[in-house]
Amino acid sequence: MLSVIIITKDEEKMIKACLSSVKWADEIVVVDDGSTDDTIKIAKAEGAKIVSSPQITEKDFSRLRNLGLQEAKGDWILYVDADERVLKPLKEEIQNILTKEGSGAWAISRRNIILGAEKKYPAFWPDYVIRLFKRVSLQCWQGKVHESPKFSGKLAKLENSFLHLTHRDIDSMVLKSLDWANIDARLRYDSGHPPMSSWRFLKILFSEIFNQGILRQGFFNGTVGVIDSLLQAFSLYISYVKLWQLQQKKSLQETYDDIDKKLIQNEFNF
Repeated sequence: MLSVIIITKDEEKMIKACLSSVKWADEIVVVDDGSTDDTIKIAKAEGAKIVSSPQITEKDFSRLRNLGLQEAKGDWILYVDADERVLKPLKEEIQNILTKEGSGAWAISRRNIILGAEKKYPAFWPDYVIRLFKRVSLQCWQGKVHESPKFSGKLAKLENSFLHLTHRDIDSMVLKSLDWANIDARLRYDSGHPPMSSWRFLKILFSEIFNQGILRQGFFNGTVGVIDSLLQAFSLYISYVKLWQLQQKKSLQETYDDIDKKLIQNEFNF
């Protein structure tokens, strides 16, 4: 029996096609993280089992994946994101694996659609993600942001790929960068990252532009490659700006509150 686990939050535009691509599975578990659109309604209509996640302030993707694992009944587990599609060749390869004995995990490559075009330079290909497991092998997921599975047995790679419909518009890319920056900054702060300074910002920014544009070949893959490379560098840069903000002895809001207090005390002489 195969259980497919999908994590969602406000995915009404993506979830139906995702569910259609895995309708051949024995069970589909949708772990919803507080959607306010029609995601749950659509998922229910497609026959998925809905698990509503308790709301917490900070995102924790491992918690959501583990919640789905707790609710799934299958002896095989496949994780699929709402913006991923299980293509027919991948479906057939997975069905063949289900007939075999053994344990462990399987990594699946992703064909990434970036701003409307498939890109296969190093930043986006082969882009392996570990998503298929024999249930007895998967222990849990770890890590809040870049979560990873803890499992026993060997790791193998499948020949066929997901289709990943990512980077669908600039607004969502920037907003996602801000969300991830908040999480990443907190993790760096909690780990005792050295204080941020001007030279650190410059080093991080230019090294990441070089990494994304040259080493990962974004600058050699047309307009979309350049756009994405600079946005990726911006995302990391914002993480460190957020870290700098956390490292201040007084929050910015407290600073501005103090300014207002002094203005009132001094009859607005500044």
